[in-house]
Amino acid sequence: MDPSEALLRPSEELLALCDCNNFFVSCERLFRPDLAERPVVVLSSNDGVVISRSNEVKAMGVQMGEPYFKVASLLARRGVTVFSSNFGLYEDVSRRVMAVLQRLSPLSETYSIDEAFLEVPSGEGEPWGRMVRETVLRETGIPLSVGIAPAKVQAKLASERAKRTADGVLAAPRGRALADFLGAFPVREVWGVGRQMEKGLKRYGISTALDLRNARDDLVERRFGITGLRLVWELRGVRCFPLEERETARKSIQASRTFSTPVRDVQSLCEAVTEFAVIAGRRLRAQGELAGSLTVTLTSGRFRDAWCRRSDRRLVHPATDSDLRLIRAATESARCLYEDGADYGKAEVTLSDLSSAREKQLTLFEPSLDRGSTLSRVADRLNAETGRKFLQPAILMGEKAWRPRKDMCSSVRLEELEFLPMVGWQGE
Repeated sequence: MDPSEALLRPSEELLALCDCNNFFVSCERLFRPDLAERPVVVLSSNDGVVISRSNEVKAMGVQMGEPYFKVASLLARRGVTVFSSNFGLYEDVSRRVMAVLQRLSPLSETYSIDEAFLEVPSGEGEPWGRMVRETVLRETGIPLSVGIAPAKVQAKLASERAKRTADGVLAAPRGRALADFLGAFPVREVWGVGRQMEKGLKRYGISTALDLRNARDDLVERRFGITGLRLVWELRGVRCFPLEERETARKSIQASRTFSTPVRDVQSLCEAVTEFAVIAGRRLRAQGELAGSLTVTLTSGRFRDAWCRRSDRRLVHPATDSDLRLIRAATESARCLYEDGADYGKAEVTLSDLSSAREKQLTLFEPSLDRGSTLSRVADRLNAETGRKFLQPAILMGEKAWRPRKDMCSSVRLEELEFLPMVGWQGE
């Protein structure tokens, strides 16, 4: 089918994808202006793999997700500054960036910690995008790439190409020039195309974004469903994925971590699941929901000479967002799952059967006021104001051998941003 014959017409309105450049690296550079043009990487939790690279490191050929032990000697030889991840800092900086973006657009959608879609005001285009980029850079110190297009999938491609431009802003072309633009992208770079879908598309001779745009609707729908068909329409400029102002509620909330050293005693295991229950509980309250069940999953690296993964699920009735009740359920599950002889390498706490906290169902034999819930919300507020661990369970105080290694963590917090001089800050 010729795209020009489509019943759905391309959108006349524009949206923009604002993508923070090398976001974790950019956050670290806020406090190290001497690293502005020097190679920097940020490692994942437990210093396992590379999760953010400066442009200088990308030029060295270091890939995203590369195990650190494989590239450590190369990075050392090339004088690369290496940071452990500091997710508290990155979340704080992200909130500042998103607040600026929301102020600059009549409608916005926070897509991830470093990406947001904005509605472009009527009649505006690349000059407006440059204004957005300059404002965010001036007020937060974080450089952006801005891609402008009628639909999200096109905007995503435009933002990738914008990273190569001098001013970091690019509007997807229209008309015949759009074909050349899409033809330069391998189909795997189209937002929403995974490895399996890429293999399937190539079997039909579809290897570029342009090929996908020109594919027959009936073929795509039959082989890849309505999701694949929407990608085709989006590449034609037909908006199939509208902006969503409100964050979509998750069906479950998970907190997990790989231990820095194997956990072999039940006390350390209970400490770990307590911390994960507190993290999940904070996310649950931020989402305005209650949990009706909690699942603890333990993974052992060695258990009687065999890998082992076991789970225990417990109902929480009535549903709650109280850390006290969630911790109790998590530690009971951990004690139930624990067996001597196991080297536990990872633990997960998952909250599910979620319901709205505004529509809590009362029971005849339970008090109407959940004091644990009230206490947890007070702790959230105090921790947000004074530090993330101002109030925490006593069992979590002090150093814990199972916590991830962060030997190279910058250990900076949001309060220090207030004193960071932005004037004269140079972006990437």
